[in-house]
Amino acid sequence: MPKSRGCSRETGSGVVFKADAPQPRRINVAISTEMLTALDRVIEREEVTLTEAVRRLITYGDFVYTVTKEEHAALVVRCTEGGEREVVLV
Repeated sequence: MPKSRGCSRETGSGVVFKADAPQPRRINVAISTEMLTALDRVIEREEVTLTEAVRRLITYGDFVYTVTKEEHAALVVRCTEGGEREVVLV
């Protein structure tokens, strides 16, 4: 079946693929002990694999980056105790 630019198609398994979606890539990256601790925290608390923890943290980081840097919006963290902080990327 030829790929149409920008079109979605469904496979027999029900999975939908977008024809122009980027293909997954493998990366190899050195990380600091602080980053490893963050990954371990997600692995323990959410009971996921290392790969899934990396994916989630990248997705969370992309959200923060998009909101603050591209949309120029304030990202506010409200604590259950009533305090709040604004997330600022420099």
